[in-house]
Amino acid sequence: MEYNFFGPTKIAESLRAIAAKFDEKIQENAEKVIAKYEPTANAILEKYGSRLKGKTVALMVGGLRPRHVVPAFKDLGMELVSTGYEFAHNDDYKRTTNYIENGTIVYDDVTGYEFEQFVKGLKPDIVGAGIKEKYVFQKMGFYYIVVLVAYVKYEGRVRKSFESSASRY
Repeated sequence: MEYNFFGPTKIAESLRAIAAKFDEKIQENAEKVIAKYEPTANAILEKYGSRLKGKTVALMVGGLRPRHVVPAFKDLGMELVSTGYEFAHNDDYKRTTNYIENGTIVYDDVTGYEFEQFVKGLKPDIVGAGIKEKYVFQKMGFYYIVVLVAYVKYEGRVRKSFESSASRY
């Protein structure tokens, strides 16, 4: 079982999938939670979506899997041009293909230099990876977001997904 709590679409899907394993009362309560935060999510999508629609993203993450954060970018109408892993297994790549479009570049355990070369060539609007890559890409002139799993509330995940991506545009 795998659940995803990044972006409003996957948060709602995951809450429903978890609730489906329980009785109707739990399912009803899950729907109440989704309904409670839907206006917040819609307001954020409305506020930032028009500015971010069509923007491109290049990702490189470690323990957090790209397939988990891709839907948050898709909720905004953004396009993933590349993604990659450190420490991935065959299973990770198989699952990732369900979240990305044909033509998306997928790299495996690239060095810092190799990642820089991919980004230089692809020229994405946003680069997302861990903290250690942040300053290199900012100095190269790319907008950068640190992709971490640090938000626990529904609203926090929704808000962080969009606000960090949109603050530049």
